[in-house]
Amino acid sequence: MLHGQARLIVQDNKAAKQEIELAIGNLKDGDYTILIMDNTKNKSLPQLKYLFGVVLKTISEQLPTHPPVDALYRYFEEIYAPIHVCDLPGGEKYEYFNLKNEKASEMNEVIERIIHHVNTEWGIKVMLKDKTKMPEAKELWAGAYTEQWNLPLSKLNK
Repeated sequence: MLHGQARLIVQDNKAAKQEIELAIGNLKDGDYTILIMDNTKNKSLPQLKYLFGVVLKTISEQLPTHPPVDALYRYFEEIYAPIHVCDLPGGEKYEYFNLKNEKASEMNEVIERIIHHVNTEWGIKVMLKDKTKMPEAKELWAGAYTEQWNLPLSKLNK
């Protein structure tokens, strides 16, 4: 659950921490995860947030065994993600998926295929992306951002 957010500005290797200290100071006892991101645009981030926070989460909740979101990600990546080929020494070729680093247009196509698949094959309805722009969907986006990086490093570095 999202409990707060703050902006951190670092200038001359010094962080202006007042806003962060205010946000942290309002937390109750508990265990929290803190994300630190720069403001560099990640062109496929909106698609990734929608994929993890809405599409895969909805599928997980609707399936009887509630598979983890990252397991569903790997399942659908293998089915729908574009395959890349790497030439290795000795003429060997290595095929891999790299969905998280695809162009936004490729990502949109994969998401549409996943939604169509679960709707037609499994009878699962997924919230349309336009509906996720409402204020009450803010927590979905924060959860999606953290969830997308929960995959093992070996999967991210393929």
